[in-house]
Amino acid sequence: MKQWITILKSELSLIFEDKSILLTCLVAPILYAFFIGSIYTEKDVAEIPIAVVDMDHSNLSRKVSQLINTSEKVKVEGHYSTMEDAMFHFNNLEVQGIVLFPKGFQKKTMNLDGAHIELILNNTKFLTSNEINKSVQQVVLTVGGGVRMQYFISNKIPVEIAKQQAQPILPVVKSIYNTTNNYGDYLLPILLILILQQTLIISFGQSVVHEFKHGILQDLNSYSFFGFMKVISAKSFYYLVLYTSYFFVFYKLIFPHFSLTFNGSIFLHLFLGLLFVTVVLIYTILVASFFKTTIGWTEVVAFSTYPLFLVSGYSWPIEAMPKAMQYFANSLPSTPYFSVFNSLATEGAKMEHITNGFIHLLLLLLVGYLLLFFRFRYMKFKKN
Repeated sequence: MKQWITILKSELSLIFEDKSILLTCLVAPILYAFFIGSIYTEKDVAEIPIAVVDMDHSNLSRKVSQLINTSEKVKVEGHYSTMEDAMFHFNNLEVQGIVLFPKGFQKKTMNLDGAHIELILNNTKFLTSNEINKSVQQVVLTVGGGVRMQYFISNKIPVEIAKQQAQPILPVVKSIYNTTNNYGDYLLPILLILILQQTLIISFGQSVVHEFKHGILQDLNSYSFFGFMKVISAKSFYYLVLYTSYFFVFYKLIFPHFSLTFNGSIFLHLFLGLLFVTVVLIYTILVASFFKTTIGWTEVVAFSTYPLFLVSGYSWPIEAMPKAMQYFANSLPSTPYFSVFNSLATEGAKMEHITNGFIHLLLLLLVGYLLLFFRFRYMKFKKN
């Protein structure tokens, strides 16, 4: 026990001596949480400026333009007769989109021949481009249904039947877990968890690489696997406590600060957070053992953040990925944890509802421990 405490003290000394580790594990989580969160402070966008190019100059094109302007999400900043004028304002970022009504729009629409409306979007801003696209499509679908209905009525079809034939399927959208129905409320909670995961991997990985190259793990021949895990447990204890505490701070302070939904038992959240941190620590030790320098480790892990998020199944269903990618995704601790966290925080699930995710994390912990055992034996054999 005395040796274990000595190693723990040594780890604390390393953290405060190494500014990179210190900044990554103590400053970065809170700093990045507020920085990333501030991007989504206004998680809903409204009155996005767009331009209208009307080459038809018809009553219908003007009516559609007015309906688009009455949408809650967009605002028509100007009407133009040529595409060049609209593109000038678009390229200067004065408008985020252009709606183009081609010549003959009304005639083709009223004859049910089908008319096309061109939509040019600034896709550098996902939220704004998505809202413009949805608003314009909603107006066009409504107008198209109205035109079809008038056509049926003109052919002596009763009004009620004309309504059904004009729009046989009416979408009914009811937001259950994302009541504001915006991408920010869906994405931000996982981004905050991702910040904790990546800062933990970077800082602890740097410490592990340093220990293999300059610390007490330089001579693996003097350790049994039990002794090796004793050293590792002492080194990781600080991170285990610190990041479990971060989870509590995020849940109680940062989530409410950004008005994010947080349901479920706080005890269950912390328990699963502790398990998640433990699994991440095990895999960090395993992967970090292959690196020669802390700089190399930091560069690789820093650039892995976005790819690891994409394959975690949160932004894209794992079932839709290639088989090889599915196996890789299921080997990541973030895959089951993101799913479990979302069920708890958003849906208020209980333990019996997340059993599969819990077992998945336990299996990853066991597999990681076994892989670390074989990795230790290989490293020790190589030293001989």
